Amino acid sequence: MMTRCLLLMVSAVNAAAPPEPYGPVPTPQQLAWQDMEYGMFCHFGINTFHNEEWTDGTKDPTTFNPTAFDARQWVAVAREVGIQYLVVTAKHHDGFCLFPSAHTDYGVVSSPWRDGKGDAVKEVADACREGGIVFGFYLSPWDRHEPRYADPPAYDVHFRNQLTELLTNYGPVGEVWFDGAGSKGHTYDWASYYALIRERQPNALIAICGPDIRWVGNEDGLAPETLWNIEGEGDGAVWKPAECDVPIRGSHWFFHTNDEKSLRDIRGLLDIYYRSVGNGATLLLNVSPDRRGLLPDSDVARLRELWSIVSDTYKTNLALGKAVEASNVRGGDPVFAPAKMLDGDPDTYWATDDGVTEASVVVDLGGPVTFNRALIQEHIALGQRVEAYGIEYWDGTGWREAVAGTTIGHKRLHRFEDITASKVRLAIKQAKACPTIRAFGLYRATLEP
Repeated sequence: MMTRCLLLMVSAVNAAAPPEPYGPVPTPQQLAWQDMEYGMFCHFGINTFHNEEWTDGTKDPTTFNPTAFDARQWVAVAREVGIQYLVVTAKHHDGFCLFPSAHTDYGVVSSPWRDGKGDAVKEVADACREGGIVFGFYLSPWDRHEPRYADPPAYDVHFRNQLTELLTNYGPVGEVWFDGAGSKGHTYDWASYYALIRERQPNALIAICGPDIRWVGNEDGLAPETLWNIEGEGDGAVWKPAECDVPIRGSHWFFHTNDEKSLRDIRGLLDIYYRSVGNGATLLLNVSPDRRGLLPDSDVARLRELWSIVSDTYKTNLALGKAVEASNVRGGDPVFAPAKMLDGDPDTYWATDDGVTEASVVVDLGGPVTFNRALIQEHIALGQRVEAYGIEYWDGTGWREAVAGTTIGHKRLHRFEDITASKVRLAIKQAKACPTIRAFGLYRATLEP
């Protein structure tokens, strides 16, 4: 009994306090959203039936008639290919509503689909809930059909009314997507929109023209090599992660007939994945339902091909559970030991003492191992810290650098030619505060074309 008490006393003495958060940190909702990593955008509406991207709000609503609409097919595909959330265009710039709004008749209520009694948004939301996919919607602030758009205060009321319908009638909402296109010269009461969302759906994140998620800056699905999750400076800095949106078919967001030739090839999609998710952003890949109301067969096949490669590549971490040593461990406490970044637990991490912003971890692979991919994640719940790092391998006589990088953030994925080594070192070269590394992995891709 005395021995056990002494061991407990020693353990208590050696226990180190966790690092203090550094700078802005994510909300629990932002953290969960970043962990999803991969979403699907579904542009669907009146444009689908006119081979156009932006119609002007005058297209006859009776032309909207998907013959085999099945939101469950969308969600089943999403689940199969690793997608975690889905954003549907409840209303695009044309003003055509995929839901029965009490504030306009321009939408499904005036179409022959479901005899004018259909609600595509509800079917998507229900399918997402049943399938375990987070549901989100796109509501265009610009409305080319609505006459009140010319009167900003009156239109703000109209827009809030429609936003209230979407926030109230469809269950939990994970993301609200606001597009700024076409809004030049128009004044919106954004603050009132945000307040309404916070009131009705407090867990929803507001994207692009909003405070929670920022646009990466292009529609090519590409995040920069150096990517901070922070927007602003000083006391005005906030945590605002980036989302990369890109269509799977060239530059087309809506379905166009005879457009299979624009479907991105697998090499291009893989490059997008590595330069979005692999650079620390979240990927929102647009897959447009066709005039049947289904995801096209060719697009589904390409999604499956992409996920087959990604999931096969990252199914086995060759560093998992291997012997590991660090140049510094926070307070000498095993709670912050480097083994924590190799244990597969997303809530544990390696951390150094305060003031130690250069440190390294050596992973002993126990013999020669061949790998060509590497993964690193920071414990961003405590903020983003790393500014420069390298991954090195022992060639038998000295350390050689495989890759070098700047920011890590939520996740960094690196591709390189086959390397065979028995030891690998993660070297943190520069950080704003003591590094906190959540995960490290080595992998070997075998299926890539």
